[in-house]
Amino acid sequence: MKKIAFFTFLICGVFTFSQVGINTSTPSASLDIASKGNTSATKALEVNNSSALEMVTVLDNGNVGIGIANPTAQLHTTGTVRMDGLGTNVTNTKVMTTDPAGNVTTRLTNTLLPQIMAGGNGTDAVPTTQTISSINNTPGYTNNLASKSFTISQTSLVTFSYSLGVLDILTSSGSNNFNDGAAKQIGANLIWKSLPAGSSFAINGILCTNAMPISNTNNNYASGTFYQSNSCSIILIPGTYAIELQGFLNAFDNIQGIRATFGGSPYDRLDISATSVQ
Repeated sequence: MKKIAFFTFLICGVFTFSQVGINTSTPSASLDIASKGNTSATKALEVNNSSALEMVTVLDNGNVGIGIANPTAQLHTTGTVRMDGLGTNVTNTKVMTTDPAGNVTTRLTNTLLPQIMAGGNGTDAVPTTQTISSINNTPGYTNNLASKSFTISQTSLVTFSYSLGVLDILTSSGSNNFNDGAAKQIGANLIWKSLPAGSSFAINGILCTNAMPISNTNNNYASGTFYQSNSCSIILIPGTYAIELQGFLNAFDNIQGIRATFGGSPYDRLDISATSVQ
């Protein structure tokens, strides 16, 4: 009789106050479940299916697992996540991404697209000119003809594009008649001028290069403007970099040699763009 009276009292209490406590005598909600321990691994709630597979888990530290017995994030699941009724807009500038561990984050959309680090405005990148010469297999180089610096905050695929005009191509003595038949070369380099700590490249090392050969006989001559153009891409670590666009000549003879003027063309370009790969 006492047991029946106690059970009746409990049922009435539940319906009267609409609060049930599990592992607590003072529930503060309709259903208040208190964890049986105070470590992060202690489970406050566990729901299993008919095959004894743990479906929902809530740890003492608040982490919730769906299909995960020991969740390591506030919400941790190995299954799919679906959200119905999502709208579209043209104003938001972030997208949802995940890191390598599967943690959901947001990212600015402009970091996923190529960013112009230098140039890209269609204007003359080399407003000044330099005249250099070469003979007897001793190369000649321009000095600080055009330099650019840029900074990237994330590991990125960086693309360098350049076009460098070369005009007034003459022999070392100033003649436009090349008749010695000796091999000569006109080219352009991109070289490193500064690098961040940890870079695998070297100061004054060549990043990108191209060249064209010249060899004339029978009083032929070269005239007009030639363009040394190239584009190359490379993955770089975060940091600040500086590069120099460098023109060069090399004459493999000791008779006529070669002389030319670099820069000053309205079609000169030196553009740098970066696309994050992180």
